[in-house]
Amino acid sequence: MFVINGVVADTRVVKEAASLAASGREVIVIGLREGDQPRETRLQGFTVQRVGRDPFRREVAGQTRAPGAVGRGLEPVRQVAGLLGYFVRAFLRGLRLRADVYHAHDLITLPLAWAAGRLRGARVVYDAHELFTEIGRLGRMSRLVFRVAETALISRADRVITVNDSIADELSRRYHVPRPTVVMNCPRTEGTVSRDASGLRARVGLGAEVPIVLFQGMFMAHRGLENLVRAARWFARAHLVFMGWGPLRPQLEAQAAADGVGGRVHFTDGVPLAELLRFTAGADLGAIPYRNVGLNNYYTSPNKLFEYCAAGVPVVSSAFPELVRVVDGFGAGRTFDPESPEDIAAAVNGLLESPEALARAREGAARAAQRYNWENESRKLLDVYASLGVA
Repeated sequence: MFVINGVVADTRVVKEAASLAASGREVIVIGLREGDQPRETRLQGFTVQRVGRDPFRREVAGQTRAPGAVGRGLEPVRQVAGLLGYFVRAFLRGLRLRADVYHAHDLITLPLAWAAGRLRGARVVYDAHELFTEIGRLGRMSRLVFRVAETALISRADRVITVNDSIADELSRRYHVPRPTVVMNCPRTEGTVSRDASGLRARVGLGAEVPIVLFQGMFMAHRGLENLVRAARWFARAHLVFMGWGPLRPQLEAQAAADGVGGRVHFTDGVPLAELLRFTAGADLGAIPYRNVGLNNYYTSPNKLFEYCAAGVPVVSSAFPELVRVVDGFGAGRTFDPESPEDIAAAVNGLLESPEALARAREGAARAAQRYNWENESRKLLDVYASLGVA
């Protein structure tokens, strides 16, 4: 497997590699080093080999120091040099492994997997974590380059998998290829979690009587977090908690203070993946306020959607296709217009101020969790690998 991160925080990569290893396959993930990560380690039955340092400042642990003016100017050069170094080293390492299958995580590593697979006469799996060419932060030239690469290579992969039905349909329509297999990025079933046993409220100093609306994950552009803060002005009783890291935190804190809601908007660092569901369970609602800035956002089915449900937490989310499929389809919460803070607040208040509606949403979230979990999704991944005809 090829991936351009440090692996441990990429839940999809970890779950896929662990499931394939548990099925008796030898799995090696070639990634990058973040912080003090070792060059090679074992993780959940598979091997991680890191062939260079991650050139991107991901804020995964909230400790990345912002560069100065000169550093910001040199950042694109440093990133390109880091990526080129990774491509060369990862390709050579992949060739030496003489793998039966080369698995590309996201479009950016597909050329590596295809080239190594062609030279070794091996199978190639393209794992599209998102609609990569529609990512909002890409510039026009980058978007064009990636679109050309995907057009050229997607049909040459032996199997294509992706994260939801909307992206599968778009990839098939756009490139005239068989519809990719959908392997959704759902959490493992990890026993019982409960609101009472969660450490979330203690972390932010809120008692059991205070309703919590939680956003967990990275604080990044285009996720609608500014409107979520604005919506807090109209919350009847709820407090808003952000749990995670990211470059927008100072801006969001300043906005909350300027809007006069600083006392009911709280920030706390993210937690290790192994503890995520336990902390999430302390919330009353989980929020997904992503904005429609492109097809990748519009077709999103983020990890937090399924994590909220797995933790027994109803969801309030943007009214986008994959979110509607789960939230409205299972009665697991309510959807809203992410451009309207008032509509966000109406969805929140409509659940939190009606015990009957909130109870029904909790039941819906529990039903969704029974359907959307890694135990179900991993079987589809194993079927894809079985169809390749290699051991």
